[in-house]
Amino acid sequence: MSFFDFFFPDQAQASHLRRIADAKDLEAHREGMRRFSEERERRWESVRTQDLEQRVEELERDLGQAGLVIESLIQLMDEKGIATRDQIAGRAIEVDAADGLVDGKITPAGEALRARPFLSRRKWEDGKKPT
Repeated sequence: MSFFDFFFPDQAQASHLRRIADAKDLEAHREGMRRFSEERERRWESVRTQDLEQRVEELERDLGQAGLVIESLIQLMDEKGIATRDQIAGRAIEVDAADGLVDGKITPAGEALRARPFLSRRKWEDGKKPT
């Protein structure tokens, strides 16, 4: 017990209560800021999710339109005797393989190099360690 507490107990008690109240206020403020941050992050994630969903819908619509145009061109080429479906399919396989990676799409050069399996250029003899 301090000198102040001994001679002025009412003021000391009020001072202690004020410190307790200030600590509680600080704790409540920190909790409010934490909740605010969580809500802001939740809303931001919601907006980002909506943006991504909209972009996916646009890409699906664009892909559907591209597929329609491609199918129309294939049918016209087949009807006009320019190329048959089998010829177009064969050419698609050739074009796919031209990028160095047969994956059903045109792969950018850098991506194709990274996606290739490792092939050793070194000749290893069976069962012998390299010298």
